[in-house]
Amino acid sequence: MKLGLSHETYRWVAFPWMRSDDPEFVGEMQAPIYLRGIEPPPPGELPIDWMVDRVVAHGLSSLAMDCGWFDDADRARAFRDRMVERNLTYLASASVDLAAPSHEWGSGSYDPSWRSRPIPAFDLSRATAVRTGWTGGAPFDIAVRAMELAQAGGARVLSLVHGQPGRLNHYAKDPSVDEQIDRIIGNLQTLLPIADTMGLTLATENHMDYRCSEFALVHEGLGATSLRHVFDFADSMAVNEDPLDGVRHVARYTVATHLRDMRAQPITQIATGAFFHTPIGLGSVPIQAMLDVLQAEAPDPADLLHYVEVVPRPDYDTEHWLTASLDWLRTECAGYWS
Repeated sequence: MKLGLSHETYRWVAFPWMRSDDPEFVGEMQAPIYLRGIEPPPPGELPIDWMVDRVVAHGLSSLAMDCGWFDDADRARAFRDRMVERNLTYLASASVDLAAPSHEWGSGSYDPSWRSRPIPAFDLSRATAVRTGWTGGAPFDIAVRAMELAQAGGARVLSLVHGQPGRLNHYAKDPSVDEQIDRIIGNLQTLLPIADTMGLTLATENHMDYRCSEFALVHEGLGATSLRHVFDFADSMAVNEDPLDGVRHVARYTVATHLRDMRAQPITQIATGAFFHTPIGLGSVPIQAMLDVLQAEAPDPADLLHYVEVVPRPDYDTEHWLTASLDWLRTECAGYWS
C-alpha cells in the first residue's frame, strides 16, 4: 500500500475561498492566525502546481484533487505531464448529487451535442467550506464533464462525492434510505458505460452522507467491476457506523482511501456527542485494524493508495499536523507501505 496526499489537507492554507489568512475570513473567525509552518500559494488562484510540490516535499506518491480545478482540458493535460515527470499518480474527484430524482438527474446519454448546453464548471465564487463550486448543469452533465477532465488529467479513478449539506442522506426521512439507494444505483447506471469508453473507473465515497453498509448495497446492486469505492477512515462516525464495521462492508470494493483520524466524545456538557479532528494516531479511529482489513480484502492491496487528509481547525498549523501524522504512519504503521 502507498501513501498520498489529499488536497483537502491544505484547505485553510490554499483554497482561495477558505484561506485562513484572508482578512475577511480572519474577521469572521475573530481569531488571528499566528502559526504558519509553510508559505501559502499566491492568493486568488487555484494552487494546482503548489499541491504537486507538497506531494513531492513530503515524499508521497499520489495526489487526490477535485478535477473541476482544471477548468479546461489543456490545463488538465499540463498537470498530467507534470505528474508523469515526477512519477506521481492522480485520484480525481467531483461533487455530484447522486441521489437526485430522475427528472433532475439529466439526460442520461452522452452525445457531443450536449455541448450546445452550458458546460459545467467549477465556480470559485460559489464554493464555500460546505458547498461545492461545481455548477452549470444537471448532475449527469457535471459527472460527464468531470469524467472528461479526469481523463485529460491522467486519472484512472474518479470519485463521485455525494455528501453536502442540503442533499439527501442517511438521516433524511423522505424519501426513505432504500429509495435513495435505488436512485443512486439508477443514476450510476447511466454513467458506467461512458466511463468504460473513457477508460475510467468510477468510485463512490462515504462522505458523512451514507453508511458503508448502504454503499455496499449500491455495489451489490450494480455488480460492476468498473465501479469501486474510496473509503474515508473517519466519516462513518457521522452516520453512527463504527469505522471498523464500515471498512469491512466496502473493503472488497476499495481502490483508495482518505486516511484521517477523529476523536469521538460520546457525551458533552450539552448532553450530545461530538467529533474532533486530530493528527492521525491521536484519535478514536482504529487505524491499524482497518489497514489490516484493507490489506486482506481490497481488490489490489499492493496498489491501494491512502491519501492522508489532516484537517485541523483554521487557527492551527496544518503543516505541523500533517508532519506529525506522516511521522506516526511511517513509524507505527511502517510495515504497510511499499
